[in-house]
Amino acid sequence: MNKIKNSIFREELPGEKKSIVNLLMTGHIVTISCLGYMAFFLFIQLGQVTRIVDTIDPSHMTIGQVNLLKERVAKSVGQWQNEMVGLAIIGSIVSIIGGIYTINMVIRPLNKLVNFANKEGRTEPLPEFKSNTEIKQLATAITALTSKLNQTTQKSSDD
Repeated sequence: MNKIKNSIFREELPGEKKSIVNLLMTGHIVTISCLGYMAFFLFIQLGQVTRIVDTIDPSHMTIGQVNLLKERVAKSVGQWQNEMVGLAIIGSIVSIIGGIYTINMVIRPLNKLVNFANKEGRTEPLPEFKSNTEIKQLATAITALTSKLNQTTQKSSDD
């Protein structure tokens, strides 16, 4: 367990948050699934409308039959519109949640690292990160590098 691994794909310890890469991949899979569902739904609906439109022959149909076909096409189009609005709302909510997650798990810790680097990293301890993600691994590596630099500086000043 003391051995340091550099891989971003690693075993999660109990109570840890999942790594950023795993969460991003999950988000991509969900997005692709939604788009696949939308494409399949539209394919089925367009097939139904094509079948309805192909049966329209005004010269052999009564006004009632034409109106019935017109009503069915309008109903299908209305259903598409509702489905697309629903998918747009769900997609927006997922995007907002993903943006908030990205800010909290990526941007804020990176800002802490930037502030630490701007203060030269020798006078203060590195900020603590609560989760064990790639950013915490980077922070741990920077801490190790800083301690090595401090040891090297002390050795050179002692000589």
